[in-house]
Amino acid sequence: MKSSDQSAEKSSQNHKQVQKSTQVKLSDLQLMVMKVLWQQGKLSVADTHQLLNQQKEMALTTVATLLKRMAEKNIVGYEKDGRQLLYYPLISEQETKTSMLSSLLSNLFNDNPSELVHHLVSQDEVNQDDLDKIQQLLQQGNAQEGKTNE
Repeated sequence: MKSSDQSAEKSSQNHKQVQKSTQVKLSDLQLMVMKVLWQQGKLSVADTHQLLNQQKEMALTTVATLLKRMAEKNIVGYEKDGRQLLYYPLISEQETKTSMLSSLLSNLFNDNPSELVHHLVSQDEVNQDDLDKIQQLLQQGNAQEGKTNE
């Protein structure tokens, strides 16, 4: 193997290790908080509580504890604004989706995407419109792959 091939392979392995070490795991409540922060940006505990209560009733102290623990885990950051803290997301929605889907795929479907799709289709989780969109995305992906292989 050429040294450039070896370094490229080593770089690829290092990249995979970095990706695995930044695995995002969120509880349902944490995910609700993140969705609010992704939509709104910086929010106080009270504002976050108010928006979350539109979806699920919970105590202000629960929201404060959630945000504090998420900050300790570097999921959210905060800055002082007078006497209150404003919380904001440190991880992107796309990063979270990628990581959580990767974990789901690995843990429940043995790293087999076709098993996941089969499950969705067989459980009537996907309607015909969604199937048509998926088919179109697959065709676009195959067309782009053909261009890069030429």
